[in-house]
Amino acid sequence: MTSVTGACRNVSLILGSTFLVATAPPALATGFHDAERPAAVSTGTCTEGGAAYSVATGAQYTSKTSWTTVTGTTVSFKQGSAGCVEVSFSGEAATTPGDNLLARVLLDGSTACSPTDNLFGAEGNSDNPADRAMNYICPSVSAGSHTVKVQFASRFGAKVGLDYRTTIVRFAQ
Repeated sequence: MTSVTGACRNVSLILGSTFLVATAPPALATGFHDAERPAAVSTGTCTEGGAAYSVATGAQYTSKTSWTTVTGTTVSFKQGSAGCVEVSFSGEAATTPGDNLLARVLLDGSTACSPTDNLFGAEGNSDNPADRAMNYICPSVSAGSHTVKVQFASRFGAKVGLDYRTTIVRFAQ
């Protein structure tokens, strides 16, 4: 009789745990700033032959929810033929607990490359930054001289920051 009671308790615990897991909201999905947007996929090819880069140190912080240019990330290049450009950005990101650091790449000061409004750093500690990286694609860049720059913003208006950053631009030669 004791083993049947124990078995019933175990089954109850398993069923109860399963119910809690099945009915709990997905924690990971709620952490993404664009969880409410449908998934989108873009594909293509880039012909690259040239690269330009910038490496910068020195912490930069903002509490603004509007875009701020990240010092030391502006890179000029000459696109040899029309096509896409790839921008790789990495840096040490830090955020105030409960906030997010958003990042984007602008081509020629006005065209946001994809993906835009990227969640680059999340709910960390501004005293303990972590390395982050993202690749951005500027799909239709005409031949000629261009400039890209990285911008960042605080999602909720608390302090976010970047330090030790590298920007690499790959383009058609």
